[in-house]
Amino acid sequence: MTLPRSARWVACTGLLVAVLSAAAPAADPPKWDPTRTTNPDDVAELKALQSAVKTVVDKCAPATVALSYGQGHGSGVIVSEDGLILTAAHVIRDYPENWNKKYDPPPLPFVTGKKVLVMMPDEKIYAGKTLGINGEYDTGMVQITEKGPNNGKWPFCPVAKSGDVKKQQWVVALGHPDGPKEGRSPVARLGRVYANSSGFLRTDCTIVGGDSGGPLFDLNGNVIGIHSRMVFPFTLAHNIHAPTDDFKRDWDKLLAGDWVDAPNGYFGVVFPKDDKDDAWLTEVEKNGPAEKAGLKPGDTITKFNNTVIKSVKEFRQQMEKAHQGEKVKITARRGTEIVEVTVTLGKRP
Repeated sequence: MTLPRSARWVACTGLLVAVLSAAAPAADPPKWDPTRTTNPDDVAELKALQSAVKTVVDKCAPATVALSYGQGHGSGVIVSEDGLILTAAHVIRDYPENWNKKYDPPPLPFVTGKKVLVMMPDEKIYAGKTLGINGEYDTGMVQITEKGPNNGKWPFCPVAKSGDVKKQQWVVALGHPDGPKEGRSPVARLGRVYANSSGFLRTDCTIVGGDSGGPLFDLNGNVIGIHSRMVFPFTLAHNIHAPTDDFKRDWDKLLAGDWVDAPNGYFGVVFPKDDKDDAWLTEVEKNGPAEKAGLKPGDTITKFNNTVIKSVKEFRQQMEKAHQGEKVKITARRGTEIVEVTVTLGKRP
């Protein structure tokens, strides 16, 4: 049977459309905006978010490490090719042993340069050391002391400005919950920013013990925070992260190994009232730091570490920069003798 001309035209047009549709390339899948603050609207956008998260994890997991310090475990992230690690201050602090009270033990004075073991995602372990901390903001640094596996370099993640992060923005938390596990790579959790205020980021990313010190990333793969603590009453999905802006504010001090928020150290001596007088000891406190180190009344301090001391005022200027727990090398004149002692600065009574 022969179709009418109009019918033949419709049939041919339909066939052409079908052929062209089959030959046309598929539309590009939607891409997720890393700064977006709303939910996915459909399955395609959900897949776009999933793809963005996978890209971040693949990019950032190689630089997310587990840290072993003393008897504890935590996490961290490498942020430079020479092995600089950002972590939480409480991960690299010492605490009293045999603490049997109901509340958490108070940290002991911080000491820089102590040994830290750094475990990479491939489970290889390298040596590191503590640098500086700011205990108030829970920021800390560790330096890997060995050469990296890539021509001496380490994988690392860039650090972004945390102040630019928006409320409800999607973020990714990486870390080692409950400590490192054999055969398990860093664990990723997706969440959103609840609040971004001076001094803290709050998210609903699920965080538990062992994650402390681990990185919080935006969906561009930039470090924007470090896991610090859970929000009272300790729900798993309400957590505080130290913002990277807090690290940047103290960056040079942390890198130099300073205890940024340390209380001033206590020496335990009495000097002449005149600040211009020689720094001779009129009294030495019984069982104080100076006496324990071997200083005696009548000794005249002539050096504080490598700084020459010519007056009480100059000694006090050095003490203004010294912290509790710090070890100070003191040179003193005792009659015709020169004595050298190391004083561990104490806590002011």
